[in-house]
Amino acid sequence: MAAKRPPLHESELRWPWWVTGDCCGLVCAFITNILHLFAYYVQMKYVIGPWFGTTSYAGMMYTFLMLMAVLSHNICRFTNPGTVPLSLTPPKPLEARVHRDYVCKRSGVIKPPTAHWCGEVQRVVLKMDHYCPWVNNVVGLFTQKYFLLFLFYTFLCCLFSAVTIASRAFVCSRRTRHQIPFPQGVSPSLCNPAPVDVILSVMNFVEAVLFVLFTGCMGADQFDAISKNTPYIDRLQGKRGKTRPIAENLRDVFGEPFSIRWFLPLPPSTQARAQFNQMCYDTIDHLEQSSAEYQNTLNGGQPSAKLDANGGSSILRRRNGSEDMRINGSEEMRMRAPARRGSLADVNDNVNVGPRSSRYGDPEY
Repeated sequence: MAAKRPPLHESELRWPWWVTGDCCGLVCAFITNILHLFAYYVQMKYVIGPWFGTTSYAGMMYTFLMLMAVLSHNICRFTNPGTVPLSLTPPKPLEARVHRDYVCKRSGVIKPPTAHWCGEVQRVVLKMDHYCPWVNNVVGLFTQKYFLLFLFYTFLCCLFSAVTIASRAFVCSRRTRHQIPFPQGVSPSLCNPAPVDVILSVMNFVEAVLFVLFTGCMGADQFDAISKNTPYIDRLQGKRGKTRPIAENLRDVFGEPFSIRWFLPLPPSTQARAQFNQMCYDTIDHLEQSSAEYQNTLNGGQPSAKLDANGGSSILRRRNGSEDMRINGSEEMRMRAPARRGSLADVNDNVNVGPRSSRYGDPEY
């Protein structure tokens, strides 16, 4: 019976994580929190408070949405996105094409399928989608759920603010025009705003409309990537993940079957941690076998008996989500072959081939 391997995620999730090397990200993340607090102040001081009361259902609902948005944002910001441990270096020797596909040239650590080097955090990140300055972190294996929750709750906060301010303007215009008295409990200041009230309410409305559109577009882009089972950077490279039901892809992103836990920014699930360990250990196993076979070839020996009939390795499971697929023989050789620019050669999983260059992943391949 094989010895149980130590969990690799503990070393990455244990220590505090904060990306301090990106000034733009630090400023954007700070502004994000300030905008949420500004909107909350305006709503409670000039809209919800005078109209319904701060302890009303409307006030408690907006407070809940704002807290969940800020909490999701900051947990996403200060959680390790799924970086490959720096101790996971490849065995030697390795054939040049194997080294190119599975070893990061910048850091020297292993590079599992769907992993990418991020220049902002200076690490290899598993299932990296992109680096987002608004959360000052990478959207990866352990942070994508928090990023989606941040978009979801921010969208609802902005939609709530836009609707309440527009409704206030409509109601006050109608009451003033038809001389309708205010119901009991509604402050007259609601429709007799001071200049500062008008200025702040207009600013809040503009902010709400802009970020409804912004978070809505970002959420739609994330949903498209999840439905296609292909992270953003892999899409830039012309790759496509294995086709699966969208419910399965969502379950993979949130780390567990659908439940109320999907809507709460809880710590990474057991499934997500297990997936992190499996992706790293599968790549290590593949590299160790490849190294042994290459060393045997250099010594003039015959290919290892572990090779299949086509002469290929069958140990690495190409994992995209929870899907396991044994790649062997001629198929592995075909998938490792450099793809033509913009081609869809990697139809089964997100395999790291070809040069990559983007705002989010520096060229190092």
